[in-house]
Amino acid sequence: MLSERVYRSIMQSVSRGQLARGAPLRIEELARRLNVSPTPVREGLTRLEGTGLVVHERRKGFRVAPPLTAEQFEKLMDAREVLEVGAAGLAIASGDPAFASTLRGALAAQQAAVEAFDAMSPHGDAVDDLAWAVIDADVAFHHVIFSRTHNPFVGLMAEALNGQTHRVRQSAEHGVSDSNEALSEHAAIVRAADSGDRQAVESAMRMHLRLVRARARRDLDGDREDGQ
Repeated sequence: MLSERVYRSIMQSVSRGQLARGAPLRIEELARRLNVSPTPVREGLTRLEGTGLVVHERRKGFRVAPPLTAEQFEKLMDAREVLEVGAAGLAIASGDPAFASTLRGALAAQQAAVEAFDAMSPHGDAVDDLAWAVIDADVAFHHVIFSRTHNPFVGLMAEALNGQTHRVRQSAEHGVSDSNEALSEHAAIVRAADSGDRQAVESAMRMHLRLVRARARRDLDGDREDGQ
């Protein structure tokens, strides 16, 4: 579907930092670049506004959202913990026999992406693509959990939060510098899923998110110091 393709293309450009934070998003210019009419671009930007990646100001139009403030970041992580710990528990409670094996497959794909990134030299476009492959694999792991709740409303909530999470990832360093730690934590979630113990899965997810929060907070604090 054209509108979906345009939406995904703009979201990728914003989340990967190819469009700078605070930069104006001109509909006609984006339409020319994507070789489409202005209508799907306008629809895509309106949709992205709902995720928080894009903001709209009267008489000024759309622009890339600014970085999250420290307070917004903490509230985002609070919301992620509520949603993702609950989703992990629901996925176990659903009784889906393929949950653990599908999650294990997502972990294997993530490990392959991390190994490919680690094997590359530290410069060049190929490395940037591999860095984003690591982030995409991380997102896919969490998506398995959302999908295996078999609750479409969980998926809608996850999509909304994912846009905000991308604001933390607007430089490829975030989500890549801690990739091996994330792999280890995801492996703990898979082991808990294998056990079928809802409390164990929820506990593993909670621990993972709290460690993610600590690492991201450290990175964001460093970014703010560099910007001073």
